[in-house]
Amino acid sequence: MKLVSMIERVRIASTEPDHFDNMCDCICYMHFLNQPLNLGMFVPAIEVGGKWEVLEMPNKFEDWMMGAYFPSSKSHIKQLEQYQQAKDTVLFEGFEVEKNIYIRNGLLTTFFLRGNEIWEINRKFKTISDLIKYAPTLTAKGQELSGLNK
Repeated sequence: MKLVSMIERVRIASTEPDHFDNMCDCICYMHFLNQPLNLGMFVPAIEVGGKWEVLEMPNKFEDWMMGAYFPSSKSHIKQLEQYQQAKDTVLFEGFEVEKNIYIRNGLLTTFFLRGNEIWEINRKFKTISDLIKYAPTLTAKGQELSGLNK
């Protein structure tokens, strides 16, 4: 499911039978759209000391997810679980980090690669609503938090 404008969300809600519940959903969606963007919405990342760090996929992660790998060390189990938790909170599909975080003109900047486009957070995009015209695909978590999965 793609991210939609607030106007489109209200239009959809107005065509459904229970207008009161649907308007409440629209208010929740408005709050969703006004959230400031962060790295963890695009790629598996964690916030450490106020800074976002991209997590690399741990060795054997795919096997572990399918139940075909059983790590023996507690540190590897922790690494696998941390990556899974971060992956589960990603809101948008199809993003990779091209360059990590750095400072440009005094602003914290993060670049993402999406196909052949480069998106620059904290410059062009500040909130989720800034992404609407690009219609990024929402993950299951993104659909759940936006209320668009109803």
